[in-house]
Amino acid sequence: MIYSVTRLFFIVVAVVVPSVYAHIAFWHPSMWGFNVTDKDPAYPYDNRPVVPLARMTFDEWWFHNHLRYPPHPNDVFELPAGKAAIAELGCNKGATTWWNSSEGGDVRQGDWPCPRSTSVQFHTKGINDVKGCALAIVQESDISKIKPEDFTVFSVNQTCVWHRFTTFQVPADMPACPGGKCTCAWFWIHSPDSGSEQMYMNAFQCTVTGSKHDAPALMKPQVARRCGADPEHGITHSTPSNCTRGAKQPLYWLQNEGNNMFEDYMGPPFYNDLYDFKDGAQNDIFVTNTKNPAHSKRDAYQPSQFSRFWGDAL
Repeated sequence: MIYSVTRLFFIVVAVVVPSVYAHIAFWHPSMWGFNVTDKDPAYPYDNRPVVPLARMTFDEWWFHNHLRYPPHPNDVFELPAGKAAIAELGCNKGATTWWNSSEGGDVRQGDWPCPRSTSVQFHTKGINDVKGCALAIVQESDISKIKPEDFTVFSVNQTCVWHRFTTFQVPADMPACPGGKCTCAWFWIHSPDSGSEQMYMNAFQCTVTGSKHDAPALMKPQVARRCGADPEHGITHSTPSNCTRGAKQPLYWLQNEGNNMFEDYMGPPFYNDLYDFKDGAQNDIFVTNTKNPAHSKRDAYQPSQFSRFWGDAL
């Protein structure tokens, strides 16, 4: 019954608001699929970068199934170590700096990510309903060598996706990319309060600038665990002992295969304190010279198909 009401709601919204301005994507020429439109003959479905990912095969959601459309080798997104990187998020490429290569022209509306639309179009009832998004990195430019568990979340913005210009703080200890180029991705999972659930992933070429010559290596990322307070589900206090300490993988959720999250449909994982993703640079993702027993215990952790509070395998 709830699903039917939600579905009807979106049918009504679709009549009022052009569908081209729905959902959100990371936009930059360095991304895979930068010029994919809803009329691309390579796909039997709409696979624009803004289209959400849910109940898909691995090949369909991994890199948004845009591997056949790589960026130009010289288009690289810069990540200044110890400073802020500014990403542009939008419901349509026409809402961004690169509007001149969009199918609909210039529809920019300042810092608002969805021109001529309310926040419902990016699954958010208001600024207090945003759940955060993240940037992750792999120190590898050959995408054939990359697996989902290789990505390390290095920056989180907990007010994402409220602004078109979204700031991501880069850790000061971020090491340089081998050969000057890494692979990055933007990830987002929205609140269940406004629309059907799904996840988002847009991958892009990146490089770290201004790295220290003795910058530490990235720690092997582990699966994040639900450990924060969750009043919406009756959990009033955090459980620090259940947090995954150190480097964490992105949240792969709600797909037909390749998930590392198995939370209930109405209890999605988020890039915020609920999974110990602090706002800003993730400064605990590096290998240190000090042996930390907690890290050894954490490295032995195997992802479980059981939620902390739902209790049943999904």
